[in-house]
Amino acid sequence: MARERANGARHEKRSRVPLALSYPLFRVGAKARQLLFVPPDPWPGNTASGERLMSVAEPLAWGAAAGEGALEAHRFSWLRDLRAIGDAAARQRCRNLVMGWIVRHGERPEKPLWSPDLLANRLVNWIGQFDFFGKTAPQSWKAAFFASLARQALALARALPRIVATAERIRALRALIAFGTAVPGAQVRSDRALRLLLPMLEAWPEHGMIPERNPSDQLAVLRDLVDIRALLIAAHHDVPIALEAAITLASRALAALRHGDGGLALFHGGAEEDATYVDVVLALAGADAAAPSRFSGACERAAGGETLLLFDATAPPPERHDRAAHAGTLSFELSAGPARLIVNCGAYRGRDPAWRDAGRMTAAHSTLVVGDRNSAEVLPGGGLRQRPTELVLDREEEAGAVWIAGSHDGYLRRFGVLHRRRLFLAADGTDLRGEDRLAPAAGKRIPRRTLGTPFAIRFHLHPVVVVGEFERDAGGATAVPFGSSESGPWHLVADSRLSTTIEESFYCGRAGPPQKTKQIVLAGKIDNPAGLEARWAIKRMR
Repeated sequence: MARERANGARHEKRSRVPLALSYPLFRVGAKARQLLFVPPDPWPGNTASGERLMSVAEPLAWGAAAGEGALEAHRFSWLRDLRAIGDAAARQRCRNLVMGWIVRHGERPEKPLWSPDLLANRLVNWIGQFDFFGKTAPQSWKAAFFASLARQALALARALPRIVATAERIRALRALIAFGTAVPGAQVRSDRALRLLLPMLEAWPEHGMIPERNPSDQLAVLRDLVDIRALLIAAHHDVPIALEAAITLASRALAALRHGDGGLALFHGGAEEDATYVDVVLALAGADAAAPSRFSGACERAAGGETLLLFDATAPPPERHDRAAHAGTLSFELSAGPARLIVNCGAYRGRDPAWRDAGRMTAAHSTLVVGDRNSAEVLPGGGLRQRPTELVLDREEEAGAVWIAGSHDGYLRRFGVLHRRRLFLAADGTDLRGEDRLAPAAGKRIPRRTLGTPFAIRFHLHPVVVVGEFERDAGGATAVPFGSSESGPWHLVADSRLSTTIEESFYCGRAGPPQKTKQIVLAGKIDNPAGLEARWAIKRMR
């Protein structure tokens, strides 16, 4: 009798053990040997890159846990390149490389290889390409593969509360949705991920832009939202209305950030990106979603004829979303047809911290700089402090012409001045007029300590643009010719109170080292306690 009571007590105790303890969560999906369905993966691979992976005996150094190139390899996006080859040898190379990684790094968390960003990308690529390299693999290979997949999914699920950046958080949720819907026995992962995603979708802003205001991140977010929709459809799940709405809003914001060449503007860490890739993402989002909005959430957009103006007239990204943010408030970019003319310097993506910080400075943007200081304090390693807080934006349109005015207080604390910029784009796009004003706060005068402080209005030119010798007319106004074979001839005209110089600049809009280019600089000094105006114009030459 006592033995029966003891056995009953043990049974009762076991019945009260939470599922997470009696059946460890790392086992979720670990016993799988096949996927429930083939996750859709419309993104093309690069056959040339795949051939290079096939031709080298040891193409990837799994032992190297640091270094930009090594970390990029740990995302496994190159699996698509081997899939593009498509033969048995490429399939076997995929298996060997994946298993080589599992043997070295797949048993326990290892920094930085198990960071949320790398985990999410690795899960997405392993699952998305499994049908090519893993479907016909031996059972012993699959056992190790799914065990490692499950461990990584658990690590990513545990890291979710710490992920703030919108693009990284949505990529993590997309990875867990893929894992939970496609891997047998792993639905708990997708259920939780969808519960966390839905409030984000329901709160998506009307302008469509993510808080980081980074065009490249916006592209990544839209791609992941499109992939989530495709996953849910493939898994026979209902697609939330909020997901469809977020895709539409995010698409319109992204479309508004494109130049005439199809690439993206360079604001807050964004790069040009491949125009064909942007086309594919927008096409998969849906035709109705790809119409550009007037305000993207990152910049004001104005078009006249073939000319396109993108004007950063909004506040810098908020705290915790500003890791890649730039101090470029009131900067603008200008393109004519497929040719970029005036640009920002862009974000350096290499390993040199000095170059990374240089691209984030106010002077690396096509805007006004006071005293060679930043309009927001740029923190080493990422983030901003003492950023502009009071921004005013006004827009008017008439008969196709557009006036956009903005102001910020980023220089008020140090110099006691507000920067106000007003831009006018003619309906035919041949005339852009600008007015930069430095003014004291309402009811005040510019402090005496500020008088004599220099300012510079910078116009960074795209590397393909050639700039000529400037000339002065009888009234002292300066005209600087510039242009390219695609844009045709243009010139920048500045009033006589500004000195004009052509200086060296750099461009980081594309992958690789910074490219040399030029900038046109209009300079002056703050000499009036009531404020000053500096006027200029950019016109197409007849």
